[in-house]
Amino acid sequence: MKAMSWFGCAAILSMIPAGLVGCGSDTTTSSTSTGAGGSASTSTGAGGAASTGATTSGSSTSTGGAMLTSDAQTPPQGGVDVMKTWLATGDYKKWHCQAAEHASKDPSPHGVNRICSNDKLAGAGATGAFPVGAAGVKELWDTMGGKVIGYAVYVKTEADSAGGANWYWYEDNPTIPAPTGPIVADGFGTSGQALSICVNCHIKAGTTFAATARDFVFTQVP
Repeated sequence: MKAMSWFGCAAILSMIPAGLVGCGSDTTTSSTSTGAGGSASTSTGAGGAASTGATTSGSSTSTGGAMLTSDAQTPPQGGVDVMKTWLATGDYKKWHCQAAEHASKDPSPHGVNRICSNDKLAGAGATGAFPVGAAGVKELWDTMGGKVIGYAVYVKTEADSAGGANWYWYEDNPTIPAPTGPIVADGFGTSGQALSICVNCHIKAGTTFAATARDFVFTQVP
């Protein structure tokens, strides 16, 4: 597997052991499709009821934005088991997905990966903040032509990103040892590794990577 690139995030993640996880996204080559339908719903957060699940090592379920009901276009926001069940349905594969896996591009630390954007993220145009419900799923591959071994997921739950606090962040990466992983993040970007790793790297999307990179998203697959 191609070595992960951490130098782009070194200053931000100086408190995290070298060679672990961090930020970023990748190229924008794509083949488009759309998803439909729905399945299980999750809970409401800041404005309502309890979260759907607990966290494991390295994760955070701090309340940020109001949680959205999950369906084929919206990943659940909280609970590792709930997220794994949702990912296993493969609904995200009907989104706007890159044609194939590819090597990461700085400042991404994710190695070989493939990214899918849901309808709201893909259809948001090239400028401006992303709408509520914009979401992406990044498949983490063991190698080119290999297999998917993990996922990174992000969902915007309020119109104001609030410095990343109103984005939900999830990463399951079996190559990352405890205590940082393998569940690197599972929560809103208000505290824990969802903040120190995910937000503190994705905040760079407004200044680096690609012309359409903004609002905590590096790659908007059209």
